[in-house]
Amino acid sequence: MAKNTAPLFGFGASGQVGKAIVFSNWKGRPYTRRHVVPANPQSTDQTVTRSLFSWLQQVWKLLDSYGTDPWSLYVKGLVQTNRNAFTSANIKAMRGDVDLANMVFSAGAKGGLPPTNITLSSALAGQLGVSLDAPSLPTGWSIVRALAVALKVQDPQTETFYNSVSDDVAAPGPYNITFAGLPSGETWQAGGFFEFTKADGGDAYGVSLSDSQLIS
Repeated sequence: MAKNTAPLFGFGASGQVGKAIVFSNWKGRPYTRRHVVPANPQSTDQTVTRSLFSWLQQVWKLLDSYGTDPWSLYVKGLVQTNRNAFTSANIKAMRGDVDLANMVFSAGAKGGLPPTNITLSSALAGQLGVSLDAPSLPTGWSIVRALAVALKVQDPQTETFYNSVSDDVAAPGPYNITFAGLPSGETWQAGGFFEFTKADGGDAYGVSLSDSQLIS
């Protein structure tokens, strides 16, 4: 697409001209592009991608700040939204995934470090425990908190159980988070990651680790 500072018929032009040129705006930046009638491909791979895209959009609507904050920092300074970053990363990671095993809960931001280990447990009926081991920190860094987000395991291409829980625990730990009231007999996928303050005072998030657990 071609960007323009003064569209053909004046500043702020939008819409199409003769089904040939389309004027629009992206994050305050006007641009033009050729008018194209979208195709409607129905191959197996394209259908899977569409289904996964739709599932991710619905999951994003359920996430609270625990799940969205790392993506907001990830796109800081980029011409991209946090939701688009979340969707793009997970489409790449999860195509063909039938059990959420490859879901990216945090792609990391500003150089944050991943946990060294994640352990899930279900010691009591209806409970899911998430324990994170902290990484060794660079000089001047500190941990702000550990965060965990969990979803009911499903095939994101065909199922629509939009169940989500999330919580955090502040430093200095131990970094153990427990979710209660989950249905017994279900399997849940949980991702855990850390928020940091860097030596320069800036924020950072680590890449998530994840695992699954059958609820007692």
